[in-house]
Amino acid sequence: MQTKKKPLKFYLGIFALSAAIILGYSLYMLLTDRAEASELVSLWFMPFVFTLIYYVGDVIIYKIASRKGKNNDQNEFLEMISTKLRNNGQFLIEDFRKLQLNPKFQESIKIAYQIWKNGENELWTIQKLEKRFRPQSLEAKAMEVVTNTLREPKGK
Repeated sequence: MQTKKKPLKFYLGIFALSAAIILGYSLYMLLTDRAEASELVSLWFMPFVFTLIYYVGDVIIYKIASRKGKNNDQNEFLEMISTKLRNNGQFLIEDFRKLQLNPKFQESIKIAYQIWKNGENELWTIQKLEKRFRPQSLEAKAMEVVTNTLREPKGK
């Protein structure tokens, strides 16, 4: 859900439309003698309030949508890793389920994403990721594919 910010003209149009509706209603009420002008004065705050509520709602929706957009990098990384694991041919569907349910492997994937996004640091390196699992285990084989992906240039 990616939304664009609406221009000022849009909100001016909303204001003008609501003001025209209030004007029409006020004239109708005055011409049919159902209300006096002093009773209709409070209606003229409605275009301001309506436009303000509409604007605040759009700002909130934009903030939520832009926050969700930040996960696109993480989704891209996870999609890239899962594609590499599928194309590898060593893993069955059951293996993917085991990896998905393994909290240690999931934590390692999060660390791999941070390395992919920000680069290595003193706390986490690719070598440490490789050593987190017993050799010849399912997790170690999958982590080997992940670390090989991390070593590739990002543009690839």
